[in-house]
Amino acid sequence: LCGLWIATSGWPRESWGAWVAKLKGHNVGGDNIPYKFVHQLPIVVDLIDYSTPVAADGQPLLAASSVEDDDSDHLGGEGGSHDNPKVWAQGGGRLDEMFMATSHAKFYSAINTSRLAPCAVGKSTMFCKTQLDHATDPALNPKIPRGKSLPTGVDYFSHNICEDHMIGDVLWNAEFAGYRNHGLVWGDIAVQPMSDMSVKAYAARRSRWLRARKFTVLPATIFEPFTESFVFATYFTFAVTTLRIYGIPPTWPARVITWLTTITVWMLVDFLGYRHLHSGVTMEVDEDTPRFARGSMNRDGIKSRKFSEFLAAWIVREALALPIWAYAVVFGNTVNWRGRRFRIRRDTTVEALDPEEEERSRQVPTPELERGSSQNKQRVD
Repeated sequence: LCGLWIATSGWPRESWGAWVAKLKGHNVGGDNIPYKFVHQLPIVVDLIDYSTPVAADGQPLLAASSVEDDDSDHLGGEGGSHDNPKVWAQGGGRLDEMFMATSHAKFYSAINTSRLAPCAVGKSTMFCKTQLDHATDPALNPKIPRGKSLPTGVDYFSHNICEDHMIGDVLWNAEFAGYRNHGLVWGDIAVQPMSDMSVKAYAARRSRWLRARKFTVLPATIFEPFTESFVFATYFTFAVTTLRIYGIPPTWPARVITWLTTITVWMLVDFLGYRHLHSGVTMEVDEDTPRFARGSMNRDGIKSRKFSEFLAAWIVREALALPIWAYAVVFGNTVNWRGRRFRIRRDTTVEALDPEEEERSRQVPTPELERGSSQNKQRVD
């Protein structure tokens, strides 16, 4: 079998053995059962030093066109109109770092540990090409709809906006005797650097994620706001101050104290998880490992964030969660991807809104791979 590894993040050579062992079931002292699909927990590391002027940070890692959404103008104005242009123009990376190491990491790990459903993003995944070819062939997999005349393998998803999730989903549902579904490779983490992402670009990126997920995992997307701290603390506070069994009076002082206590506990749990994920204590490093992927516990890595930095980013990220969700899920189905506008259909395929771009998208197989080959350093999916 030919293994296919798809990654957009820094990854040391020494970790290959763990990956292949997990995929093929060659675990020392384990049950030796192979997996159809293995992947890593992804995190983001913001490279911006906010103590320096904007111009001192050098060449940006990410092109603005790759993260900005034209519709995101509704989410905010221009950076120059704000009191702190540095934070507004480049603070999106810190918000993305916060999201990936707190809310996303908790639920990504929980779903993959419980194995209730497929849950994977395309930062760093590995699977067998022959199995994907088999799983996307209607003649071999009865769960694949017939009559669409689509190619097999990766090209089967060439017109889908979230092909990374759909590859995992197809392999999850395909029958391969003696194989487990998905395996999360614990310890090693997929680390993506981030630089020069504005707050508006962060909102646009989260909006694009949500609009893509809306038609792939609608129940999880609808349920998502109730897993965020501010919304959870609100209905939890209402419950414990309303039900008499808890003995908390239904007064505003009691409600405020309960809400703040819930938020504080939630924040401290997030802080501990964030510090652990960014410490790098479980990461394999070598001489080629970039500084951003070495972890804060490594003397050559990026220093650990101060608690005040964490708290400021955490509060803003949590406060933006519900407005971004509402904007993305309720108010539209279009996304901007690398300067091109698409409408997401209910079957998760995309329609180019520019007729010339639509014709080009029909002619290019696997547009994600076509774009990635020339702009790999600017991928931010």
